[in-house]
Amino acid sequence: MADSAQLLRTCMEVIRDSGGPLPPEKVYAGVTAKLSSAPGDATAEADNPEHRRAQLDRFTAEAASIGWLDRINGWSLTVPGERALDAFPGDQLFEEFKLRTSEFRRQRELALSHLSGTEMMIARLVDVVTPGCWTSFEAIDRIVGTSVEDVTSYLVRVGPAGAHRILRADGSIPGPNQLHARFHDVDLQRKLAVEGVEFDAAGRASQRQRLAVSALRERLRRDQEATDSAPRRAWLIRAATTTKADLVTRWIAEGFVSIPADRLRSLTLPISPDLLREVVDEDFRHESYNARDVRFEELNGFLNRMRTGDYVLTLSGSSAYFGRIASSPSFLVDDRLAPLRRFAQWERLTPTPALDQLPRSLQAKLRSTSSVVDLTENLGEVEQVLRDFNAGTAELSTEPGRALAFPEISEEAARDLLIDHDWLLLQADLLWEYKQLIFHGPPGTGKTYLAQKLARLLADVNAVKLVQFHPSYTYEDFFEGFRPIQNKDGKVEFGLHPGPFRSLVDAARKKPGEPHILIIDEINRANLAKVFGELYFLLEYRDEPINLLYSADAAFTLPENIFVIGTMNTTDRSIATVDAAIRRRFVFTELHPAVPPTAGLLKLWLDRLVAAEPGSTFNNDAPEVLEALNEQVGRRDLALGPSFLMQPSIYRRPDGLERAWAASILPLLAEHHYASGPEALEEYRLDVLRRGIAGRRT
Repeated sequence: MADSAQLLRTCMEVIRDSGGPLPPEKVYAGVTAKLSSAPGDATAEADNPEHRRAQLDRFTAEAASIGWLDRINGWSLTVPGERALDAFPGDQLFEEFKLRTSEFRRQRELALSHLSGTEMMIARLVDVVTPGCWTSFEAIDRIVGTSVEDVTSYLVRVGPAGAHRILRADGSIPGPNQLHARFHDVDLQRKLAVEGVEFDAAGRASQRQRLAVSALRERLRRDQEATDSAPRRAWLIRAATTTKADLVTRWIAEGFVSIPADRLRSLTLPISPDLLREVVDEDFRHESYNARDVRFEELNGFLNRMRTGDYVLTLSGSSAYFGRIASSPSFLVDDRLAPLRRFAQWERLTPTPALDQLPRSLQAKLRSTSSVVDLTENLGEVEQVLRDFNAGTAELSTEPGRALAFPEISEEAARDLLIDHDWLLLQADLLWEYKQLIFHGPPGTGKTYLAQKLARLLADVNAVKLVQFHPSYTYEDFFEGFRPIQNKDGKVEFGLHPGPFRSLVDAARKKPGEPHILIIDEINRANLAKVFGELYFLLEYRDEPINLLYSADAAFTLPENIFVIGTMNTTDRSIATVDAAIRRRFVFTELHPAVPPTAGLLKLWLDRLVAAEPGSTFNNDAPEVLEALNEQVGRRDLALGPSFLMQPSIYRRPDGLERAWAASILPLLAEHHYASGPEALEEYRLDVLRRGIAGRRT
C-alpha cells in the first residue's frame, strides 16, 4: 500500500511532469495509474479511491499553504515545490513537508493568539476551508456555538484570508452586508471557480464540494492534533559582541532576531543540513575543524532546527529578553549586521527580568559563549519566568511550576519501618541540604532497603532509579557512551546511548518541581573516579556548566531536583579508602547493629511478627543470639546486621534459625576467616552461642 511519503512524492511528480496546471481529476487519475504500476501497491487502497482522494486533497492543500503548490486554474508546482522535489530524496521529502506544514501552523497560531476564544475558533474554521471547497455561515455557527450574526459580524469586520469561501447554506454568494469591504467589487463566483468550485446555472456552488459540520470538525481536529504534536523548543541567541546593545534594541523594536554571517556566501533557503555542512566546510576552510563544527551547529540550529513558536531569549547588559519565533528564516544580503533572520514576537515583561532573577540552572546555560544555544532542557524554567513576569503570550506548553520540596514524612511511615520518626526526618534534611547521602555499615543492616524506602517517601515511584556499582562499571554504563546499534539498512553502527543517570537527569529537567532520586547500591565497589568522570565537579557545583565527554552539550549542569543516595558495605572495603573527592561531596550516615536505628530493630520486628502471627513462636531468642555473635566476632566492621534473621520462615519452625545459621551466617564468617581453617568457626556455632547465653543467665 502506498504510504503517505510515497503518495506525496507521486502526486508532486505527476503535477510536475504534466508541464502545466493540471485539473484535480487528472491528478487523481495520474497518481492512481502510477501507483498501480508500482510494486507493492495494495489492492485494498486501490479499491478505496475516496480514501486516496481525501489524502491527496489534504496534501495538496497543505502543500499550497507552504508555497510548494498552486491550486488556481488547476494544480501546478511552484519553483520552491520543484526545488523541494529535487532536494529531498525518498522519504526526506515527506519529513520536510511535515516540518514546513508544522511551522506554518505555528505561524498561524501566533497570528491568531490575540483573538478572543470565539473569534479564534471562527478564524481556525475559516482556515481549514481550503481552495476547491466551501462551507456555510450556519455550519460555523453550529461548531462555535454562537450565532450566525456573530459569525457574519466577525467576517465582515476582519475579512480573514479564505472568508470568500463562506457562503449561504444553498451555495449562493452572500450579499454585501455579509462580506468584508474588500470583496464588494470582486466577482466571488469567478474567484471560487478559479479555485475549482463548481457552480450551477443559478449561481449556486456544488453541494458535493461543501464541507458539512462533520467534515469541518474532522479537519479542525486533525489540524489541532498536528499543531499540538509539534515539539516546542527554547533558544538563546546572542547578538554580535561588537554591536550587542544596538542590535538587541533593534531586534525588539523591529520584531526579529538574527545571527551574523561573516564570510558566508549568500544562501538559498531552505537548505538541507548536508548541503549546509558542505557550505560551512568550504567557506570556513581556513578555520579549525572544531571552529567549523561550532559554526555549523549554530547555523543549523537557526536555519533548520528552530521552528515557529519556539521560545527565544537574548541578553543585553544585565537584562534578559524573551520572545517567540514567528517565521521561517530568511537571508538579507544587504543587511551586513543581521543577514540571517527570523521574525520574532518579543514579550513586554514588566519589569524586564534581570539575569540574576532567572533560575540558577538557566543562568548557568546562559554563560555559554555560543551564538545559538538550545535551551530546550530548560523549557520549564523559561515558561516559569514568563509566568512570574506576567507574559501575555499565547498558551504555555507546561503546567505552572511548583516549588521544589520533599513531602512530609508521616509518623505512620516511621512506625511501618520500625524507625524513629526524628531519625528519618534528619536523613531527609541531610539529603535536602547536601543533595548526596551515603548509608554505610556492615552487611545486613538494611542499607539498600532503607535507601529505597526513604527515596519512595520523598519522590514519586517513577522518579526513583536504582543502579548497582561493581568493579567493571564505567562512565559509559553510568552516564552515557557509544553502543552498537542496527541502522535502517541493517548495518551496525555506533550511537550515543544514555545511561541511567543521564536518563534520570533528562526526566528531572522536565519536572523541575519534583524530586528525582538516584540510588547507587554498593557505591564503593566501583572505580568512582572512572565512573563519575567530570560529573564529580557537578556533584559539588550544580550550577556551573561543564562540557561532557561524549555528547555535544556545550553547557551541561546538574538540576537542583536530582538527589543521590548511596549504600556502602564497610566490610567489602573500608570506608577510609574511599576517594576523598567523594567523601567531600557526600554526607554519611552509619547503620550499625550497635547504633540506633539498627540497634534493637530485630526485637521490634519479631514482636510485630508474633503479634500478627501468634504461631510464630520458635527461635524467639534470635535477637540475643545475634548480639552474642557480634560480641564474639569482636571487630566492629565485621558485625552482622539483623536483616539476616528478619525472615518469617525462621520463626515458623523449630529448626528455622539453625537452617538460616548454616546457610547464611556461617558461610559469611568463613569468608572472613578463610585463612584460619574450619576450627575458627567453632566459637560461632549456634549451639555454642546459646550455651554461652544460658551460662550468663545462671
